[in-house]
Amino acid sequence: MWRFVPKHAISVVVVALTLVSLGLPTPAGAASQAKAGGTGTTLRADLDGVPIKLVDVGHWYCHDFDYPVIHCFSHPEDLEKSSSLALAATSVTYVTVYEFTFYQGAYMHISQDYSILALIGWSDRISSLVVHTSAGGVFWTDWLYSGTRYSVCCLQQIGSLGSFNDTFSSVFQS
Repeated sequence: MWRFVPKHAISVVVVALTLVSLGLPTPAGAASQAKAGGTGTTLRADLDGVPIKLVDVGHWYCHDFDYPVIHCFSHPEDLEKSSSLALAATSVTYVTVYEFTFYQGAYMHISQDYSILALIGWSDRISSLVVHTSAGGVFWTDWLYSGTRYSVCCLQQIGSLGSFNDTFSSVFQS
């Protein structure tokens, strides 16, 4: 007899099976780190300086300006302070994604390509975004830059993604 299985548990199993079939690290193996972009560089994350699981990144205020390290913070003020220091030293193309419409909830400054946003806890969770530079990017509804594309560009602010709300699974800077 089947018993009720939470949607999250099913998603984790599907992610693990897909990653194994692609030869990528599984969520268990990638709990706190994964290979970044096939470069052999280890992607990892921290919260207020303490290592966390990559999949927990989507619950905090984070930036990837020190890629392959994603820095997360308990408070948005601390993220903005850290981001301003990183941005002062370099020219970075980035977009900020938000958990809820009209720039609410957890958010992340993204300056890298992510073929599987699920690895960093952001798959199907983006509800609004801001493009901070004159360059653009493409969000995809499926992993590995597939499915329906949603292009953004040039200092754009999108408070509500409409039918694309909570559908993005990968992002690529153009």
